[in-house]
Amino acid sequence: MSFSEYLNGIGLSSVSFWGIMAFVASIGIEVVPKVKWSPWSALFKWIGSKFNDRIERKVSEVDKKIDSVNKKVEELQSELNNHIKESEMTNLLETRRDILEFANSCMNKKKHTQEQYEFIIERCDKYEEYIEKNHIKNGVIESAIREVRRLYDKCRRENAFLKEEED
Repeated sequence: MSFSEYLNGIGLSSVSFWGIMAFVASIGIEVVPKVKWSPWSALFKWIGSKFNDRIERKVSEVDKKIDSVNKKVEELQSELNNHIKESEMTNLLETRRDILEFANSCMNKKKHTQEQYEFIIERCDKYEEYIEKNHIKNGVIESAIREVRRLYDKCRRENAFLKEEED
């Protein structure tokens, strides 16, 4: 009996036999550590890449959109920082103007209530804190602030604040 007849006898064709042999040999090749080629790993890697190709494209699109959003956020943050700086500067100039006007009215002998003094002294404190924190030159306003504080202390000692009924 020939080999072909034997295979036919057990229900296999020679093509099926060699297919089974290739399958068994590939398993042997896969598990032998000295062989650098791993057919099953390569096959599964290829199948995995085909399954994941669509997902990888979607992830790439999402990454691009995230980058675009991050760029917009950075631009908006920059704009916001500029607005904050402008607002701080406007606030600083308004506070400076208010302090100078109050000091000027005090030096022109206009009386003020204790609440007015305390309000302007609080603004002086915040102004000086901001100036110091941001390393800005204070200049002329230093003497105005000193004068307001001196007059406040004097009014406190002498109880010489403007009374509500004197207004």
